[in-house]
Amino acid sequence: MYVCVCNAITDREVHAAMAGGAMAADEVFRHFGAEMRCGRCVATMRGLMGESGTTGERRHVGDAEPPAKHKRCRDCTR
Repeated sequence: MYVCVCNAITDREVHAAMAGGAMAADEVFRHFGAEMRCGRCVATMRGLMGESGTTGERRHVGDAEPPAKHKRCRDCTR
């Protein structure tokens, strides 16, 4: 599902950014080299981060699921 329509960022991409260490919406945008535009997605991103239990703690990429290729990630180790 699209979380950020302005930047075409999906929930899977948000989870990938979180696996790469993103802990806040601004870090998700930075992960993809994007900027927040309208801001409607921020609450949804926060919800996704709360669901996974990663807010407030950094996850090491090695602790995440096996690497997958992402077409849009910048500086992504996954």
